[in-house]
Amino acid sequence: MTPETLEALILDSDDALQVAHAFSGLDEKERSKLSTTAQKIYRQLHHSKADKSASPRLVALLNARGPNTWSYWSARETRNALLAMFAVGPASAVKKRDIFVWQEHMPPLDIIVRDRRPDWIDDWIAHMLDSDSSGLDFEILRGWVRDGVCRKPEADGYYRMFAWYLMRTNTHNRKAPRVPPITVQLLADPGLIPDIDGLFRVENIAFNTNGWLTKGAGDDYETWTEALIKLSATGHVDREHLLGLALEGLTLDLKQNQLSGFHGFYRKMAPTPDEQSRHQQRYIDLLCHPVGHVVKFAIDMLGDLEKRGSLDTKPVLREVQTVFSSEGKGNATAALKLITRVLARSKATDPEALGAICEALRHVNADVQAQALDLLEKNAAALGDAQRDMLCSAEPFIAASNRPRVAKLLGSATNAAAPAIEPPDEIPHYQPIAPDPNAHSVLESAAPVEPIATIDALIEAVLHAAEVVDSPDEIERIIDAISRLAGDRPFDFAARTAPLLHRLQNGQSSAGVTIGFAGVGLALLDLLHTWVTGRLHRTTRENVAYYTVEDSFAPVITHLRVVTERVARRESRPLLCAPTHEGGWIDPLIWVNRLHALPAPGIAESMDFRLSLLRLAPDNRTEARARLADLPEPLRRLANFALGGDDAPDRGDRSNHAAWITAARCRAPLGDWTIVFAALELSDVWPDSITPARYAWRAGQKVTEAHGQRWKHPELTLSVTCDGAEVATGTGLFGRVRQAFGQRITTDWAALPSAALNRRVESARYWSGELHVLWVTQWLATIWPQNPAASHIKGVRRLAQRLDENSSSWSPSSGFFQALFQRGRPWGETGHLLLCIGLIGKDADARGLSIDALIEGIDARLFDPALFAATMVQLAQGEWVKFNRLGEALMLVVPVSPLHAAVVSDALQQCLPRLDLRQKNIFHLLEVIVEAQALTGQKLTSDARAALETFDGSGKAAKIAKHLQSFT
Repeated sequence: MTPETLEALILDSDDALQVAHAFSGLDEKERSKLSTTAQKIYRQLHHSKADKSASPRLVALLNARGPNTWSYWSARETRNALLAMFAVGPASAVKKRDIFVWQEHMPPLDIIVRDRRPDWIDDWIAHMLDSDSSGLDFEILRGWVRDGVCRKPEADGYYRMFAWYLMRTNTHNRKAPRVPPITVQLLADPGLIPDIDGLFRVENIAFNTNGWLTKGAGDDYETWTEALIKLSATGHVDREHLLGLALEGLTLDLKQNQLSGFHGFYRKMAPTPDEQSRHQQRYIDLLCHPVGHVVKFAIDMLGDLEKRGSLDTKPVLREVQTVFSSEGKGNATAALKLITRVLARSKATDPEALGAICEALRHVNADVQAQALDLLEKNAAALGDAQRDMLCSAEPFIAASNRPRVAKLLGSATNAAAPAIEPPDEIPHYQPIAPDPNAHSVLESAAPVEPIATIDALIEAVLHAAEVVDSPDEIERIIDAISRLAGDRPFDFAARTAPLLHRLQNGQSSAGVTIGFAGVGLALLDLLHTWVTGRLHRTTRENVAYYTVEDSFAPVITHLRVVTERVARRESRPLLCAPTHEGGWIDPLIWVNRLHALPAPGIAESMDFRLSLLRLAPDNRTEARARLADLPEPLRRLANFALGGDDAPDRGDRSNHAAWITAARCRAPLGDWTIVFAALELSDVWPDSITPARYAWRAGQKVTEAHGQRWKHPELTLSVTCDGAEVATGTGLFGRVRQAFGQRITTDWAALPSAALNRRVESARYWSGELHVLWVTQWLATIWPQNPAASHIKGVRRLAQRLDENSSSWSPSSGFFQALFQRGRPWGETGHLLLCIGLIGKDADARGLSIDALIEGIDARLFDPALFAATMVQLAQGEWVKFNRLGEALMLVVPVSPLHAAVVSDALQQCLPRLDLRQKNIFHLLEVIVEAQALTGQKLTSDARAALETFDGSGKAAKIAKHLQSFT
């Protein structure tokens, strides 16, 4: 076979099997001669781009392809080239990241591999199995192992394939033959039985219980658990070995659902008393496991042993104390019950059991502490010096509501109802800061941003940002430095930036600037490429259906494009909008100095000028106004108006209305400027343009039905309006006609940075887009640091869409909370809504940041109890608020200080009269008030007391309500 016939085979053949057979009989020397040709052809077909070595025929084929070149990955000729790579190529070629093997490739690939038997086959199989998108077929792979074509793989992916293949149902392919039960498959191929061990070593779906796994299965279908129980009963697999594998699997660092499958399998194996006795030490070892349900399994197994009187109490009592160091309430309660039974069996004389109960007082949950105190009070006569010492050492960990009981046990109090600690004489008066963003200084608490001064420092900064962006301030420093140093290109610049260029072209860090797929990230990459190469880069990319590009960044993209074109011309210029302080702030004094230093023509009309206006800090504005006299018009008037001076727009400013509107938003971010701008005759419908944005939201439930089943999902409907009108998505024909006749000028949201932030509130695709990148979400809040409400709303939308989902590195949430940590910047309703959603969500990262924000927000007087109460009450109307999550979060804020306790208690007391107190888990909020009142000693409000009086019955909420009413 010659290179020419190889190309003809690849481009002409419609039959993949024909391609596979065409290489039959070639020796390795002949294959080696064809390797380079096969690789070149595949590379060109895969990328739909011809190179200099391409034949006229290949060039014509590639030119005939449409604009969506990515869609040709599965074209006939691309598939043939892929098969040719395996027939003649080396291991390095078939292991490249642009080589994708799919199920349809496997039959012809089977022919090629069996004929060639390459020496790299084991290495390639391991490489494929380590990939997350392996298209290997298990049946073909198993045939290779049986026939000696390859060794049995040891990669984790092999056991995942093994588990899935044997438990498949083929419901997606009705023409496929019925799948035999797992036991039948294993007994038909006994060589697979030793692979069962791997199911307990790696993450796989063998023991998952999801219903979709068995959908459409036949009557004789077996789960892996059922199959292994049968095989152990018939002696084909050793029963003790299986039980040991399950227990050993629980000690591995695997996902929680995998571990749940292991102990679920163990329970279904129904271990005998003798087997449980032999496994007792393994149960004890699992008491310190970091996963709660594994600990619960261990406690249950030890409980079975205790009931039969075969528990080895000494090591159990020593290790069970570790359960109290975790936050879970359920396991701590179960551990106390086990200790109680041990204590009862010893007739309340076991000092180690009493010591273990004392250790429970260190648990974070007040209920667990109360249960431990119940036991200690019943056995107070048996407490010795050792236990009293433990009580004393545990006192700092004990909730305020439980301290009187501890004091009584220690004999230091005569009245159990008296507080164990003296409430503070006076709690500072709490008054949230005023809602006007310009009424508070911000620069005192914001660290200055140091500009990048040299080319070497800039190269280092970009190299670091290619891997990880520390903060949006770093992005701003880089953009500013590139603009200022655009004309500074030393003779060895290309050599010094070569590693950087390689990283920009090939890097794939999800935390760096190379993640830029579209939107602002792509515009930033174009700027970086232009600076490094000296040639203008302007990447155009069609909108992708599965990727959401944020319109909020449209003005920033416009700005970046202008800077990029200037850098390509090697024109150096400092930027007006470069932050002087962290968080995106610009000191007005420095800003005025920049205005004086820059050439006047075009500045007032530039996007750089508009972006800088939104970043002006409230500080130093009066002093800055005094330095405007020498500025040319209209720049002086604009700057004076923005900083609070007497100037105002008139009809002559219509052509530059975007700058004047932005200046108005700088001057009074929350103001309505309709009257001031009436003379300009503008047709404007955009929130936070001439009129301020108004955010409306409603908590409800969304009902979905499928396959005869009905589900309810939490739903938070968000909208943004101005003057009561819903946001329009376009200017419309009428607006353009009026503009053409000179009657009114229609404003463009993309030219207004403040309006662009509100351009899109709802998004159908929350799982893919620019806001999945942490530094991009952080950057969003720095565009208009005076008023981050739009950023808050986007964070609320994203968090509400995944309210009951765990933390995710794919969709990080922490960036949205950055704005809540800026001192001197009022949160407003949107900030409190973001805080509330973070507190009640399942995302641990979001909850942790919400708790930190609440603690700092109380210190800085940013948190408003009345706003919090109104927001939480409105959310509760959706009937999906998890009060247990809210209570647990607030319980971590209460002990910070008496002030924090008083403010949290005030907020919850304002909630009580307006909440439906019959909702599930409402008692968690009452527990928080109990702790807060115990710390502060303050009286309940009359409204809160009236709400508590509505509780009746003997439930937990009623008992706590009755207890709260005893506070005087």
